[in-house]
Amino acid sequence: MCGTPPIHQASDRHPADKVQVNNSIGDLFRDYGEQYINTYKPSEQQIKLIRAIRVCKTPALGGTVIHCKDCGHKHYIYHSCGHSHCMICQSIKREQWVDKLRSQLLGVPYVHTVFTLPHQLNSLARNNESVIYSLIMKVAWMTIKSIGAKSAYTPGMTSILHTFGSDMKYHIHVHALVTFGGFSQDSAWIYPKDKHKLDKYRSICATYKAIFIQELRQLYKKGKITYPQDFEVLIADVEKIRWVVHSTRPTMDTKVIEDYLAKYINRIAVSNKRLDYIKDSQKVILLHNDYKNQQSGQVAPKAYKIMEPLVAMDQILQHVLPPYFQKSRRYGIHNSSSKLKASIPDTLRRNSQTIRTIFEIITELMKLNPYKCERCNSDNHQTEDIKPDKTWILTHINSPTPRPPPETKVLEKFKPI
Repeated sequence: MCGTPPIHQASDRHPADKVQVNNSIGDLFRDYGEQYINTYKPSEQQIKLIRAIRVCKTPALGGTVIHCKDCGHKHYIYHSCGHSHCMICQSIKREQWVDKLRSQLLGVPYVHTVFTLPHQLNSLARNNESVIYSLIMKVAWMTIKSIGAKSAYTPGMTSILHTFGSDMKYHIHVHALVTFGGFSQDSAWIYPKDKHKLDKYRSICATYKAIFIQELRQLYKKGKITYPQDFEVLIADVEKIRWVVHSTRPTMDTKVIEDYLAKYINRIAVSNKRLDYIKDSQKVILLHNDYKNQQSGQVAPKAYKIMEPLVAMDQILQHVLPPYFQKSRRYGIHNSSSKLKASIPDTLRRNSQTIRTIFEIITELMKLNPYKCERCNSDNHQTEDIKPDKTWILTHINSPTPRPPPETKVLEKFKPI
């Protein structure tokens, strides 16, 4: 797949070198960001993300250049924007999050459970994002807690909200890592009655649906959510269908699940690996899983989705979460405030430090530098800080309206009143 990363001419600070910015998503947002803002009238949160992605890992934010003393090659490393939704940066934060998750999980079997919101409720969710997103996470826990109550135990659950599928369509669901069993009031570990699943599939789905509809009705009566059409007609519609809760078999090997949960913890919708922006043809190509043609027991085949640039941006930006929304939450014995957490025996606790975390600390303390030159493989080099280039974005952005030169803006700032 896909196109060659664009090569941008460097700013005046390093005119002899070419600066490589390896991100199709960044190019897409630089070329069409302002047009999208003028056409779609996005929210303030979406505008902030657009303008963060445009400068992420570019000379606009400054960075470091590694200069090889043997062959003269220069390797540029630019700073990240740090936006919590950015699809280009924050890989370190994702790695740190999964490290922390692993240290907090217990030495017991876990189940990966996915709670899906029926698509009939999508319009309600779009108009009440914060409330509905919080509700599905709350109800997912209430469902798991009610299962534990049948056997008189309190389970643990860590959940992540996703609003997108592999093809970036609006698909609200919660991924949950659930303990297979839990603690009783006298701190004894109790397993579910069935050794292969938390509960019967139909029972889990029915419980999830019943609790969600009950909670949704209460929120509507209290005026917490708005819906312009007949609310009871909507409820009657979703009551007729089976709600989907997919649950895997219990396993002690949770690494695959942990990595999957961490995959989108600090970004939304898609990564550069699956999306390619072709400048010449003005098309965006998305590689996604084709679940419609998936055979039972087999991995979903891959498919390509071709979009216009503005449509692709809209597909991405529809998944920006409300301000301050917490997309990862811990419940039960996973929650730090749980009274049962203090009584967990050491035999069920995982090691609180991972090898990777220890190496990160050692590397930082000793200032180790593992970089080797891309051209000659030499480790004889020196580093130099690059100051942010405030004019870079002005020469690498397509704007519907002409921009004044940078000097004009500076002079205007000091005009006498």
